[in-house]
Amino acid sequence: MFGLFKKKKKAEAGMKLRGFPGDLSTVKCLVMAAEKEVKLETELLDTQAGEQDQADYRGLSPFGKHPYLQEGDAVAIGAEAGLAYLDTRGKGFLNPKKAQHFGHQNYWAQVAETISTPVESLLHAAAFGSTADADATELVEVGLNAFDAALTGKKLIVGEYSYADVHWTAVAHFLVLAGKQDMIDSRANTKAWYDKVKQRPSYASLPSLEDIKQKQLNAA
Repeated sequence: MFGLFKKKKKAEAGMKLRGFPGDLSTVKCLVMAAEKEVKLETELLDTQAGEQDQADYRGLSPFGKHPYLQEGDAVAIGAEAGLAYLDTRGKGFLNPKKAQHFGHQNYWAQVAETISTPVESLLHAAAFGSTADADATELVEVGLNAFDAALTGKKLIVGEYSYADVHWTAVAHFLVLAGKQDMIDSRANTKAWYDKVKQRPSYASLPSLEDIKQKQLNAA
C-alpha cells in the first residue's frame, strides 16, 4: 500500500491525484505530471482538516501518507512513489542519463525533503495565519546555503532537469508564496537556477497562494 503495487492498468483509465495544494508532496507530483505532459484529475484531501487521518482515507493509506495517485488498478502513495510512477508515463524520463549523476540527484532530493516541514510551516503561516515554527527560517537557510554552494558553476543540479529539480522547484515555489523570495534572490546561484526553472511550462501549473487559501486543487 505504500508504493507501486501494480504496474499494469487499463488503457482507458484516467489518472487521479488526491492531495492538498499546500502540501509539498502534492505539488511535486503536479510538477512531474506537467513535465511529463500527463493529464491529472484531482481530488482534494484536506490535510488542514485532518482528512488524512479519517477512516476512509486510512483504508487506502494505513498511515495517512499522501498524496494518493491512482490510474486504473495502479496506485502510488506519497511523493516518492508518485514521482516514480509519473516518470514511467508520458514524455521522456527525468532520471539522469549519466549513471554518476544518480547519487547526486538523489542526495539533493533528500536535502529538499529535510527542509520540507519548515518550508510548509512558512507557507501555512502566510496562507492560513498559523504561527510558523520558531526555527523554520533558520533550518531553511541552512538547506538553501548548501543548495546554493552545490549550484556553483551549474545551471541545473545535475546538468539536465531531474528529480532533484522537481523537489527544489516545489520548495522554491512555496518560499515565494510565503513571501520569502528574498531567501532565493539573496543567493546568486539559487536565483539563477530559480529564474531558469520558473520559465518551464510546468511552473505555470502550480497552485497560487489564493488556491491554497481556498483549498483549491486544480487539474493538471
